[in-house]
Amino acid sequence: MKAAVWLSILTIAAMAGVSIYGFINIPEGTMIARHWNLNGEPDGFSPRNHVLIGMPAIGVLLSIMFAAIPKIDPRKENIARSMNVLIVGWLGALMLIAVTHASIVLAAAQGQTAQFFGFGGTLYGVCLFFIVIGNFIAKSRSNFFIGVRTPWTLSSEHAWNVANRTAGWLLVLTGVASAATGVFASPADGFRVLIAGAVTMAVVSVIVSYFAWKNDPDRKEARS
Repeated sequence: MKAAVWLSILTIAAMAGVSIYGFINIPEGTMIARHWNLNGEPDGFSPRNHVLIGMPAIGVLLSIMFAAIPKIDPRKENIARSMNVLIVGWLGALMLIAVTHASIVLAAAQGQTAQFFGFGGTLYGVCLFFIVIGNFIAKSRSNFFIGVRTPWTLSSEHAWNVANRTAGWLLVLTGVASAATGVFASPADGFRVLIAGAVTMAVVSVIVSYFAWKNDPDRKEARS
């Protein structure tokens, strides 16, 4: 956990360094492209200061939230047994934010609206995150913050295990399929596969959690 805290501090410091570079090289009042549609075209802009201050601030808030989870989750023992997925989720999300921040700022400093590392770079980064987190989430233990959390997974260890293994496999499959689509078709098609896969994973894992709970003789049910 301490290593994760220090890595998050270093990552946020790097984001702050990128923002300082942006303050120096991007004229005040510039509107920066910070969102793109599925064709890689910018469709959202924000003032320079909002981007340069806002994204590192998001990184700070994200890190505080993840660092607090082991202390505030009622199932602390299970969080301790799921520490790998917590750290991977924390650092993976933070790295994605940091790379996106650098891509946006470096492009804006050159007067461009395209992402500095390319639209495909974002796709492959998210795909890698899906693949890695999918491998770890399948081994998580029941808790209130990470994993597939439904009324059924939180009241049945069997339902938790089945739902999270299902979600893990679907995340890995989505990541691989999306990356392959991006390489052999286009990044735009890759993002479409990614979105479809993420929605499918969410729906299927919730449905699976209910039926796994229904078939668990040790499940917990509300008492009137």
